[in-house]
Amino acid sequence: MADDNRPLKYARYAMGEIVLVVIGILIALQINTWNEERKENKIEGNYLKEMLEDYQTNLSRSEKVIKEYESMIPTLKGLIEQSLLEKPSISVDSLNKACMTINNMPTYSSSDRVYNNLIGSGDLKLLKNKALKTELSFYFEKLNILKLVQTTHELELVESFQPYIIDHMDFLAVAPRRLAEYRLPTPNENDKILEVLHDSKFRNIITLKWVIITDLLEQNRELEQININILELLKEYY
Repeated sequence: MADDNRPLKYARYAMGEIVLVVIGILIALQINTWNEERKENKIEGNYLKEMLEDYQTNLSRSEKVIKEYESMIPTLKGLIEQSLLEKPSISVDSLNKACMTINNMPTYSSSDRVYNNLIGSGDLKLLKNKALKTELSFYFEKLNILKLVQTTHELELVESFQPYIIDHMDFLAVAPRRLAEYRLPTPNENDKILEVLHDSKFRNIITLKWVIITDLLEQNRELEQININILELLKEYY
C-alpha cells in the first residue's frame, strides 16, 4: 500500500533544507559583519591613538603660545604707563627692550594630520564617540577664527607696527634678538625712543598691539580648553 504521507514528508524535508540554508546564510552574514566591525574597530583604534598624539602636541603648542602672550601683556601695559609719566622710571635700554614686543608675533599652528586623513579617506564615520566628533567640530571652528585673527595681526605688523618703528624709532635698537650667533651692531640712536615716548601715536600703537595680543590670548585659551576636552575623551581609550 502506497504511503500517502510521502508528499508531506518531502515537503517537510525540503522546508528543513531551506531553513538550514537560510540559517547558514545568516550565520555567514553575521560572521562577515563581525569581521567588518572588528576591522573597523581596529582602524578606529589606530586613528584614536594617533589623534591622541596630535592633540598632546597641540596642547603643548597652545601652552607655549599662551605663555608668550601672557608675558607680553604686562610689558605693553608698562610701556603705556611709562608714556604717561613726565619722565620714564626705567632706562632707555629697558624701554627699547620692551619695544621689541611690538615686533613680536607668536602664532599657533595645529597638527591636523589624523583629522585630515579621516576627512580625506571618508573614515570619519568610523568614530563612534559623538561627543568626540562634536569637540573636533568645535576645535576646527575655533581654529579657523584664530587663523583669521592671526592673519589680521600679521597685516597690522606689516602695515602699522613696522612702519611706525622705521619712521619714528631706531629699528636696530628694538629688533628682536633671535639668533645669538648673528648679532647686529650696537645701535647709535637707542635714545630715540625718548622722542616718541610721550607721543599719542606711540601710545596708540602700543594700545593697538595690546588689543590684538589680548584678543589672541582669549582665542588661544578657548582653543586650549577644547583641546583639553578632546584629550580627556581620547584618554578614555588608553
